[in-house]
Parts: sequence; structure tokens; C-alpha cells
Amino acid sequence: MPMSLPDWVVCPHGEGVREGRTRSFPKSSIGIVRWTSQGIARVWLIGINQEWDIPVAEIEQVDVFETGDKFDRKICNACHRLLSVEHFALNQRNKHGRVRRPSCKRCRTDIDKRAPKSSQAKQKEKDRPKKGTPFQCPICQRRSIAGITAKVVADHDHHTGNIRDFICDSCNTGLGRFKNGKNVLKDALHYLEERDTLGH
Repeated sequence: MPMSLPDWVVCPHGEGVREGRTRSFPKSSIGIVRWTSQGIARVWLIGINQEWDIPVAEIEQVDVFETGDKFDRKICNACHRLLSVEHFALNQRNKHGRVRRPSCKRCRTDIDKRAPKSSQAKQKEKDRPKKGTPFQCPICQRRSIAGITAKVVADHDHHTGNIRDFICDSCNTGLGRFKNGKNVLKDALHYLEERDTLGH
């Protein structure tokens, strides 16, 4: 029997009861209704991974399939709030038009603050491979012509702002997807190793 889709809701006011007290959480948070009773909904908020009791009158059902770049509202992939698309910076183009960043401007600011430019980074920038020179990415080992057949970017330590090395844009995107976290990369490796043994 196929699993039914969850009932996603948005909580625009950002208030509810948790641990017996009325408290605040980020406005416009997205969550799933666990149960309702006497006008109160128990809502699990995905962005903060907590359950809150919220008056049913203060939640709105949302069709998550009608959010994103083609719609007026989008869900931030970091804070999981449903916001108007103006809260997301323009990023790039695809065949459907302009695409906005997956994280809202507020979350992007928090992410970008973690990577201040250090004096080491300013010094290391002098070693950036020159456009048109041979380059080999230290992660994937792929050879390319810097700035011609591959974009070369600085890989920053997001806590210190130091540049670890220059890598290809594909590997930089990959590290970003894993939040530059050693534990997440180890978990991914463990996942692959575990699934490989199941397949053999």
C-alpha cells in the first residue's frame, strides 16, 4: 500500500505552546500536523525538529508542490520557512528562466558571515591558478585549463575564512552539499560502503 503524503502546514505567527509554556519560533515555519484535538494541532516543525501545540486557527495548509521558483512563495532549504520569492537572491538562469538561491537572504547572510576573509586568504589568493594555465583538482584529480574548461574556486574553511586550496567548481559544489562537514562526509562514505555490501 503506497504511503500517503503528509499534511504540510505553515505557521505564520510563530507562536505556540511547548513544554507547557507559550513561546515563539520562527514565523512562517513549515511543519506536519501530527494530530488535532479541541482546536489545537500538534505540529512538528521540520526546520527546528520540534513539536509544538498551535491553535488550528493559526495554521494554514500548504501544497509544497506549489512552492519554488515558478510560484510566488518558496521554502528555504535552511530554515524551512515559507517566504515570498523576494526573500531569495537571484542566482542563475535555466531553460525556465531565472532561478533563485535555495536559502533565503537571512540564512545566506548567516552562512556568508561564517567565512570572513582572513589575512591568510588574501595572501593565498596570489597563488590562484591563472586563467588559461593547466590545473589539476586536488580532490577529483581531473585535469583542465583553468577558467576555460573548468572554473577554479577557492575552498574556504567556513570557520576561519582561510583558503584550504583551489579546487574545481564541481568539487566545491559537492563539498557545499555536504556542508563542509567531516562527519557528514564520513556518514556518506559509511552509507555507500554499507549499501555496497548489501548489493553483493
